[in-house]
Amino acid sequence: MTIFVAIVLGIIQGLTEFLPVSSSGHLVLFQKIFGINVDCLFFDIVVHLGTLLAVIIIYRKSVLEIIKHPFCDKSQKLVFATLPTIIIALLFKDFFKSSFDGSLLYVGFLVTAIIMFIADYSCKHNYQYKSLTYSNAIVMGVFQGMAILPGISRSGSTISSAMVQGVRRNESAEFSFLMSIPAILGSLVFELFEIGSATLNVSAIALIFGFVFSAISGYFAIKFMIKIIKKAKFAWFGLYLLLLSVFLILNQYVLFWF
Repeated sequence: MTIFVAIVLGIIQGLTEFLPVSSSGHLVLFQKIFGINVDCLFFDIVVHLGTLLAVIIIYRKSVLEIIKHPFCDKSQKLVFATLPTIIIALLFKDFFKSSFDGSLLYVGFLVTAIIMFIADYSCKHNYQYKSLTYSNAIVMGVFQGMAILPGISRSGSTISSAMVQGVRRNESAEFSFLMSIPAILGSLVFELFEIGSATLNVSAIALIFGFVFSAISGYFAIKFMIKIIKKAKFAWFGLYLLLLSVFLILNQYVLFWF
């Protein structure tokens, strides 16, 4: 892997991890379009660590609160949100794994587009907001589990599901991003087991660049997403994903470009 590819993949991972467009979907799409085969789980782990660092930096006060008070209300809700994600991941592990060939990308993007349009409508017509409840957290966890499918945005689906339930926008965003911490850590543990004693086929320099650029782009993506949530501008993301899914359908069944 060249340093340039590592930088590009790091930026894509960082931006799309937190913007409502699906990081896994765009990474698969990028690799298919440009014919890049990044067969290195360790690189995937490193760029995920970069995005994890971005979340921890921005929400450091909440993270410290959870560490100091592991049985506080927020940490318990995170447990309730994480459990359905784990169950879905284990039940549909083989299906999710096979979907990374890119054949179902348009389905995932289309689902996310619909979610974005619903969220946009909900924000403009719901004027009574409430605090996050345990049942809200569970629903968000279910959507996070579904987002393992490439093309379905984790941040988009979890934040939207919370806002549709009437949860305050800023609380929906913060909890969604905090949910990503156990989700990313869980995926890293799984990938470490997948690696086993495999040979590292990427240079240390490429790993460093991938980590740094995923962390930086992830940081700015979260900041941008927070502004988007305040303004409730989700329809633009929905339109982008709708057009992208139509293009992928045409490519897969008519054009055969990649």
